[in-house]
Amino acid sequence: MVLPAIISEPSPIDPLVLLPLPSKLPESPIHDLDPLLSTLEAYLTSTTAAPNASSRLPLSVLTALMRQITRRSQVLLNAARVGAAEAREALDEVDVDLRGVEYERERVREEIERCMEYAPAYEGMDLPDTESFLTSADESVVSALPPQDDDGYEHALTISKLEDELNEITKREAHLAQLTKDRDSLIRAKKEIKIKFDAVDVHLTGFARSANAVAAKLKDVADIAGPTSTALVASPAPAATPTLST
Repeated sequence: MVLPAIISEPSPIDPLVLLPLPSKLPESPIHDLDPLLSTLEAYLTSTTAAPNASSRLPLSVLTALMRQITRRSQVLLNAARVGAAEAREALDEVDVDLRGVEYERERVREEIERCMEYAPAYEGMDLPDTESFLTSADESVVSALPPQDDDGYEHALTISKLEDELNEITKREAHLAQLTKDRDSLIRAKKEIKIKFDAVDVHLTGFARSANAVAAKLKDVADIAGPTSTALVASPAPAATPTLST
C-alpha cells in the first residue's frame, strides 16, 4: 500500500464529516499521534532489510490506527462544529435581545425627556384658590383630602380642583346640549309654521283669484243688465185697445 504524499481537506460529503455525534465523545487522539508518527518515520526512512524490520508493526495495522485516529478526530471536529453553531445561534439570540433592550432604553430615554419637558395644561386654567375651593366644596371631598402636612396634599388638592372643574364643565355641556336641543325644536317648529303659512298663502291666493273672477263676472252681468233696465223705464206704455160695447 502506497501512502499519500499530501493529505487534503475532507470533502463536505465525506461520510466522516456526516458522522452522527455519539452520546459520549471519544478522547482526543493527540497522545496517539507521536507514536504513530515515529512509526511512520521509521517506515519512510528505513528499508525492509533493516535489522529491526521484523519488530515493526505491519502496515495494515498502522493504516487501521490512522483510520481510527482520523475517525476520532472527525467526530471531535463535528462536535466542535455543532457546538460552534449552537454558540453562534445563542449569540445571535443574545444580540437580538440586546438590540431590543437598547431600543427600549432609547424609547424610555425619549419618554423621560418628554416627561421632563411636560407642562401641565391645568396651570393655564383659571382654577379657584385653595380657600375658596375648600369653602365651596362638598364635605365628602374635603374629608377625602390627606392632612396638610402630607407630601401628597398639594397633588390631591389639585386633583380635587380639577375634578370639581370637570363636573362644572360637564354640567355646562349638559345645559348647552339641552339648549341646543330646544333650539333645534324651535327651528323645526318654525319650519313647520312656515310650511303651513305658505300653504295658507297659496290657498288665500287661489281664493282671491276666484273672488276676483266672481267679481268680474258680476260686474259684467251688471254692465249688461244696466242698459236694458234703463230702456224699459224710458219707453212709454202701449195704448189701450178700444173695446166694443154690446
